[in-house]
Amino acid sequence: MSHVTISGAQQFGISLLEVFLMNIVSPRPSMIAMVCATMVVFPACGDGGTDNPCTNCGGQGGSGDGGSAGGSGGQGGAGSGGDGGLGTGGAPLPPPFTPGHVFVAGSRNARVFELDEQLQTVTSWTHPSFGTELPAPGQAFGAGPAGMAFDKKGHLVVAGVAQLCVFSAPGVELACHPKVKEQPTENLIFDKLGNIYSTTATGGTDEIHKYDVNYVYQKTFMIPTGSLTGITCDPDSNLYVASQTGGGSNVYKVDKDSLGVLDTITVTGMVEGLQFVGTDAIWMGAGNSLGVRKIKASSPYAELSNITNPGLYWAVPVTVDNAGNVYTADYENGQGTAPADLYKFDSNGNVLAARTPSEVYGPFGMVVAGTSLSCGAYEIPK
Repeated sequence: MSHVTISGAQQFGISLLEVFLMNIVSPRPSMIAMVCATMVVFPACGDGGTDNPCTNCGGQGGSGDGGSAGGSGGQGGAGSGGDGGLGTGGAPLPPPFTPGHVFVAGSRNARVFELDEQLQTVTSWTHPSFGTELPAPGQAFGAGPAGMAFDKKGHLVVAGVAQLCVFSAPGVELACHPKVKEQPTENLIFDKLGNIYSTTATGGTDEIHKYDVNYVYQKTFMIPTGSLTGITCDPDSNLYVASQTGGGSNVYKVDKDSLGVLDTITVTGMVEGLQFVGTDAIWMGAGNSLGVRKIKASSPYAELSNITNPGLYWAVPVTVDNAGNVYTADYENGQGTAPADLYKFDSNGNVLAARTPSEVYGPFGMVVAGTSLSCGAYEIPK
């Protein structure tokens, strides 16, 4: 039987039996939240944990693909062959990351910012792995938080210099895992198989590091040129990596199995963040007022559309939401020493929301909670 491993109910003078009875007889959300925040020991879903108030288990899932029937309480227990299904009844706890909210890593701020759908700040937090908070414009961009991605459970994973840290809610650390090398990490993605890939920052090495679903290091492989500024993947989990080559850039397609280069798309200008969409297209950020371009995901280079704005000078992170809206943050002077402008566009380039400027310095990672990407670990519950 597996359990959550840190017990804290006794800190509040509450026995496990009292906690259990409170949630069965007269559930109170505030008490549930307080107890769950202390990581009380309860059986995990699928190990008899069908009355676990912290994970909101439903009935025990069936065998095979993981209990799609689930019971009436919420998340179904893990079946013998899967992760557990989702029940449809009951009153689940509020999601830790509000769907539609935008998360931006301010590398110079040493903070991660949570923004609402209009790009207004909701909260922000720092962490020892994010470096040191200093007066604006803050610390060196390579010292702070950078690439971010949501894992299968909807937890936010943030890359620092030495660790990959997992947050179960804004500002709530679940775990931190050591990186194979201490180095600035500009990009972080999950593929559909749950593997994790990270790249070094602009001006860094030509290395990409691969970790498995348990954050165990697997291997490091090389890309023909360095300054790896963007990484994404297609629905088949093949990688696409952006590399600045001086006067221009290359986007390499990398085979998911051999990790060899399958295709090279030569691009004019300085390419930054990448986001694969649909079945054969990539949104990519660019410097020198080139905006956010949508290109065909194979050579030769073919531009499908282009989003520009007078205030958008150096688009670095690029992401999308479930509606196909496009998000980016302006690295301003290319050094991140000026406050970043934040933008949300529809797929035709119309501005839906903007913060010009924001309080973010040196934006790298940018993700939208609740989004199921063409390639990514998180899937919308069905």
